[in-house]
Amino acid sequence: MGRTKLSGVEVRESSIRVLFSYQGKQRKEPVKVDGQALAPTPANIKYASRLVAEVRQQIEAGIFDYRKTFPDSAQAPEPEPAGRTGDELFFDLIDRWCDLLELKPSTKSQYRRQKDNFWKVHLPNKPIQEFVHSDIKAALKKGTWKSNKSRNNQLSIIRSVFELAIMDKQIKENPCAGLEYADVQLRGPDPFSLAEVRKILSSVAEHYNEQLLNYLQFQFFSGLRTSEAIALAWSNVDVNKGEILVEEVNVYDEEQDSTKTSTSRVVKLPAEALAAVLAQKRHTANSSKVFHDPYYNEPWLYHRITRAAFWTTTLKRLGIRHRRTYNTRHTYATIGLMAGVNPAFMARQLGHSLEMFFKVYAKWIDGQHDDRELAKIEAALTDLSNTQ
Repeated sequence: MGRTKLSGVEVRESSIRVLFSYQGKQRKEPVKVDGQALAPTPANIKYASRLVAEVRQQIEAGIFDYRKTFPDSAQAPEPEPAGRTGDELFFDLIDRWCDLLELKPSTKSQYRRQKDNFWKVHLPNKPIQEFVHSDIKAALKKGTWKSNKSRNNQLSIIRSVFELAIMDKQIKENPCAGLEYADVQLRGPDPFSLAEVRKILSSVAEHYNEQLLNYLQFQFFSGLRTSEAIALAWSNVDVNKGEILVEEVNVYDEEQDSTKTSTSRVVKLPAEALAAVLAQKRHTANSSKVFHDPYYNEPWLYHRITRAAFWTTTLKRLGIRHRRTYNTRHTYATIGLMAGVNPAFMARQLGHSLEMFFKVYAKWIDGQHDDRELAKIEAALTDLSNTQ
């Protein structure tokens, strides 16, 4: 077998290499499993194609871990030593704190951006023993916060950074002590009416690729989280039973083999959600994932589906008040509740605990049958009065 090249894959006589650009340089890495180079079989070549696609996506998203992906590579950057001295500088401390976080790569990447773009900008790189309460308070005042939640997230970060220094016995007191978290008003469900749903789907069908219609119709009538829907695999779809297994998510373009609640679940599909899946078969039956971005002919990336222009354009065209696409999930839940569906069933469908489901959707649960329940109380009071 001679050398042949696919997109980002180099097939050699007895091995496979993946090709990608990293930090301005072309990289070539042999594909290995458990330290052993993979032979150039069709299945292994297909695996290499998926691997290089994931590497490129992670590089674009800023979450690529070279040494984790290619542990034997001589090109992998050496990890920075975690210095720990009595006069440690702030930048060293906050970098070390970030390196020690045991989080999913996508979440850790967000913390890295926050500490680099805010705290390293608004606090000086001086010895950590020199920081006082007013340093932190002044830095927080420089923030242009979109919400109190954003401010609280930054305060939580810097509090944890100095808490690490306390645990390492470098300082005795946290300079963040006394800084209070701001009150946060939680964003409640803002569902669409069924009439709005019909208008939206009709408009998407008229103006856009059918795959966008299939995805949106599925979301309105399945209640899946965005991260769950774009990670849905054909291997987890049972058309005969009309149900799917939800066990993977794609968050910030990183495939994860667990859901938000770390619990897989079986979701029964209403007819319209199942119809969307069946219609999608002619587009992606030969792919691993059900839903594709039709403009790139590949599974959706999280940042693309959450910023898709067709959604905003459609609502504006129809004169419907703008809401996040996540409210397709809330729409499914509230339609079910207004139809009198058992809340326990709806909670299982959405992957909520019953306690959380009642907390989120109390307005729709409590208000559905108020008149009927009040009539029961009135009847009981009447019966008690007649017996006295």
